[in-house]
Amino acid sequence: MRFPSFPICAAQLCAPLFALLVAAPSVATTLQIVSISGKSSAHFMIDGVRREARVGMFTDEGLLLEKISADIASFHYNGLPQRMRIGEITVLDSQTQGLISHQIRADQKNAYVTPALVNGGNLQAEIDRTADLIVIPVADADRLNLQYKDKKSRVFQVPKQIIVETKDGKESKTVIEPKDKDGKPLTYKTYALQLNSIRIGAVDIYGVSAIVSEKPGLTTTIVGRDFLKRVSPSWNNRILTLIRR
Repeated sequence: MRFPSFPICAAQLCAPLFALLVAAPSVATTLQIVSISGKSSAHFMIDGVRREARVGMFTDEGLLLEKISADIASFHYNGLPQRMRIGEITVLDSQTQGLISHQIRADQKNAYVTPALVNGGNLQAEIDRTADLIVIPVADADRLNLQYKDKKSRVFQVPKQIIVETKDGKESKTVIEPKDKDGKPLTYKTYALQLNSIRIGAVDIYGVSAIVSEKPGLTTTIVGRDFLKRVSPSWNNRILTLIRR
């Protein structure tokens, strides 16, 4: 007994499989160091896209270059320290499904401002990838009852102000040096302290260093790289995504 045969097109079999492969989310990131420029920058290939990373600065993908020694670059990626040589290729986990995350949209000034909890107390914070530390204005510190006045302190001079004016098509600059009531350069103090926790959205870390600053004009808490390198940040289309790993 012969059964009827039906022609099967190979494309019909492959198409669903291909669609699944295309739709499947990427769970890994491929990194390669292409070149190193002295001790200040390195060029990476991140999933086939060439990126220049400068020491102390985050790329949009969240790679933080920390140190260059000879042909070795030390960096943070996905919240973990990494070391690679020129030409070396590595594949790192980039799976984010199921992980706790929080997104912040940039405001009109391109600043990422969001509510935050510091030691359980509420404040407004700006996430700044160019800043080193978490810097808390004295007004926020006092309101949250942070115990900083008995901590180690440093004294800084208030920066000079440069006023630029244009008159008759000519630009002139005036430098103003802030003075105290005795005519001496104006100074301010900063205090170092350890925070129990900082929480942004549902993303939190514990035991992070910060400073409380008396600097004039500082009104918003700044959250810098000390926080960012312990999570997994990325910047895309004016949206900052934080992922706790």
